[in-house]
Amino acid sequence: MVRDIAFTATLPQAAALMRPVDAPADIWTRAQREFACERVERLPLRARLLDVLEQIDRGRLLVLMGATTPRAWLDGYPDIALLAGVLFTYEYVQIAGRHRDTPHVVYFTLSPAGRRKLLQGRQWWNGLSFWQRLMVRMFG
Repeated sequence: MVRDIAFTATLPQAAALMRPVDAPADIWTRAQREFACERVERLPLRARLLDVLEQIDRGRLLVLMGATTPRAWLDGYPDIALLAGVLFTYEYVQIAGRHRDTPHVVYFTLSPAGRRKLLQGRQWWNGLSFWQRLMVRMFG
């Protein structure tokens, strides 16, 4: 995918590269339906989820592509499809806009719920010992 959207939505030129989404409720419903997951007591892939939330917080945009069969994409995270269900189910992301030429490419940024989860995740991660962090990285 060609990178024509800046990594950070706060850059002045990023606003010119994105357009508003015509039907955000439809996009949101489709994303939650396609990447549906049940609510869980303990989030899967906790360290990877924390990494993904960090990257989105730093300004990288989560991309939802496709009109009939959506695919999620985040630069540097090939397993984002595993975590997209969690991001959409718990509403950790929010719609930022769509591609300037293609309405079927929608960008997402971190939502207030995602920012709260990121802060909780940072506190949790900082409270772990080296061995606990190693176990979480290896076994989830």
